[in-house]
Amino acid sequence: MVGVRDGRQELAFLSAVNFLTGQQLISRYVVPSEEVVDWRSKFSGITKGIMSSAICSGAAFSGWREARDKLWEFMDNSTILVGQSLNYDLEVLGIFHAKIVDTAILTAETVFPSIISTEPLPRMWSLKSLAKDLLSLEIQNGNCGHSALEDAYAAREVAIWCIRNPEELKLWAEDARRQEQECRLRKSPNRHRKGKSKSVVTASQSTRVWEFGAKHDDYPCDLRWCDLVEELGWPEEYDPWSD
Repeated sequence: MVGVRDGRQELAFLSAVNFLTGQQLISRYVVPSEEVVDWRSKFSGITKGIMSSAICSGAAFSGWREARDKLWEFMDNSTILVGQSLNYDLEVLGIFHAKIVDTAILTAETVFPSIISTEPLPRMWSLKSLAKDLLSLEIQNGNCGHSALEDAYAAREVAIWCIRNPEELKLWAEDARRQEQECRLRKSPNRHRKGKSKSVVTASQSTRVWEFGAKHDDYPCDLRWCDLVEELGWPEEYDPWSD
């Protein structure tokens, strides 16, 4: 996304992959419909010159509406959208969608299980942090901005890891909650920190560098929702996203 007038933002690049197969569906520039006041190149990796080249070479959607129409070719109202902080993506695409698995919310709700759904979560973890802590993957480390396609694949793997490793997710959440509590104690002028924080629970001891171009995951290509439902012990007719 890039910044336009009045502090608003517009879509400038869209990437989407098939959650079940890992197939790349869309990875393309999007021409902003308004004048850009901040290209956010440090994060977006896009400059005015790069966008101009994409337009000249026919490598860009004409605007967010065309990008949205293309996305709808791969989905309908019953499709489950998976991603990180999807509210921002859906806002710039002008989409209201009821079936969502948001990795930022999924992990934060595990850390703060007592927070009711009508209250804001105290904190949510970035995709970069989740990829490192849960998957031992290094992402968003380039000097040319974030890769939207890399982020899409990373969010996919975080979601799959959370579904397939509920006990490890709880351990990570317990440690993250403990660190949050210790941080609040340090900031409180009337209380003193006790004990030492423990290291974050990770999936492995070493940290891998994310490579999404070749083999983007270690999961079978025929991954199905019914397999995940069976692993979690849900009844076949149960729809966890119906609420």
